[in-house]
Amino acid sequence: MKHLSLVLLLIAVTCLTGAGQSPAGTLKIFSDAPLVVYVDEVHYPRYGEIELVPGTHYVKAINSDGARVYSNIVEVKTGEVTSVLIEAPAAQPAVSQPPVSGAGVTYGQAGQGTEAGQPANQGTLSENVAASQPDAKPLQPTIDIGQTDGSLPADMGGAFGLTFGMDAGSVDRIMSKKAARSQKNSGYNVYAIPNGSAVYVVECRFIDQKLFQIIVGYPSVYTNKSKLKLDKKEVPFPEFNRIVNDVTANYGEPATAEKIFLGGYTEDDGQILEALKRKKALFLYTWTDPGTGNNIMVGLGYTSAPLGAAIYTSGPLGAEAQTRKLKLNGYDYKKSFKDNYFSN
Repeated sequence: MKHLSLVLLLIAVTCLTGAGQSPAGTLKIFSDAPLVVYVDEVHYPRYGEIELVPGTHYVKAINSDGARVYSNIVEVKTGEVTSVLIEAPAAQPAVSQPPVSGAGVTYGQAGQGTEAGQPANQGTLSENVAASQPDAKPLQPTIDIGQTDGSLPADMGGAFGLTFGMDAGSVDRIMSKKAARSQKNSGYNVYAIPNGSAVYVVECRFIDQKLFQIIVGYPSVYTNKSKLKLDKKEVPFPEFNRIVNDVTANYGEPATAEKIFLGGYTEDDGQILEALKRKKALFLYTWTDPGTGNNIMVGLGYTSAPLGAAIYTSGPLGAEAQTRKLKLNGYDYKKSFKDNYFSN
């Protein structure tokens, strides 16, 4: 996923957390079960430590079944920590992790011959899972990957209210309203979007000024002296798992689910961070709409830092990009996703 730009993220982080901020207090939420937490109706995926403006705030927590388990007003004071313990029975998640036979797939080399933006041909893998329940709706989104009204298009035709084929100007008008910072480049735009106390990146790519690919990237970040920084030592497994769960909730089980390890690394050797940094590991799940050819890839890899990402691609326009051997932001569309990833 080296082709996803994180330069704008660093710019946005500086902008969002620069000097001269108002005094803040800290809200810490503790729970023995996963929660979806909102403060003043803003979703905070990382709720272990939330910096807030001093005063009263409305806190709401929802469990993985979509049931509200906490709803209250809390007071946050300047320079102090307010702790909230939410005791709730661990609910069964609305969507389980996609079933994969065995602990993972280990390859001797990167996959070959697949189309850019298209799922790899996994006909020989026992890990293949048939797609099911394509019209399933998530009970409760747990991460922002572009859902509108809590869901994604049934035909995988876009995200964030964008549809493939939309002109670049219309895309920018929609996305700029959501972004703290945006950057226009030749053939692609990048948007840094606030996410509670953090930020994530959306990259929109165009062919002939028409939208054909949307990339949503979640790196790990941390706070240092009131500034957000990329965390190169933390693998964003929670974000990656939430993305997989939410895409599965919309479209059913993935067509393929791969855990690729090269160079002698394995899933259980305790060296996943090192393997990701050296481009010797990649987690990759794929979904395809049979009617349109539109597809989604959800990956866990490494760019400037470990990154969980959802990649939405138009079937027809993605094929056009491949035919033209398009190159955008270091990505060569005549090659497969895995060939691009492991060769960078």
